[in-house]
Amino acid sequence: MPLSDGFVAVHHRSQEIVVAWAATHRYRALVTDLAVFPLPYIPGASTGVHGGFLDSVRGVIGSVKEHLELLMRDYPNYTVIFTGHSKGGAEAALSALDLVRTVDGLRQRIRVWTFGQPRVGDAQFAALYNQQLGAVTYRVTSAADPVVVMPPQFLFDYCHHGTEVWLMNEAGDMYVGRNYTGCSEDPLASSSVDFYDRTIRWHKNYLGLPPLDHATAVFSW
Repeated sequence: MPLSDGFVAVHHRSQEIVVAWAATHRYRALVTDLAVFPLPYIPGASTGVHGGFLDSVRGVIGSVKEHLELLMRDYPNYTVIFTGHSKGGAEAALSALDLVRTVDGLRQRIRVWTFGQPRVGDAQFAALYNQQLGAVTYRVTSAADPVVVMPPQFLFDYCHHGTEVWLMNEAGDMYVGRNYTGCSEDPLASSSVDFYDRTIRWHKNYLGLPPLDHATAVFSW
């Protein structure tokens, strides 16, 4: 049984193919969250990533790739969106990086949007991710969300990647963070909030969590 939940879908109204990864909502998925010891993203290389997230993605990536390639062939003009909330955001980023290097034509069509995503890997991984997908990735954080600063940076050099879009308050004011070499964490964005001022309600409040629109799932796990 996979350690994650998600689906590949087609949203014809917006002409998008969507690869969506779910947040933690099963006890089994807690195993993924807690497996923070890093594993090499590329065997033999020094790019370390969260072991639980990596195992979760690699457990289903073959099937995701198969269905994605079919949909890309059937809908050659559709944009491909990788997305997820919380743990699912980390898995969306990892799967996007896996597939952009192995699926023909994906690089020209891909966008990555994550919400409340925890840190995925170390500074070396963040640099690799930014080199490959940094220009098309938006990591949305909400006011005082505690999950986005986990795992802590002092633990195995965990570090964020990608452009941060910080939703500063419930009114929807936004700040787009600046990117830095290696660790992409703007001190004026979400990391400016003291850890003890963070509450889980901000992790559950992203753009009002709108209901699912008319996306037709062709594969789920």
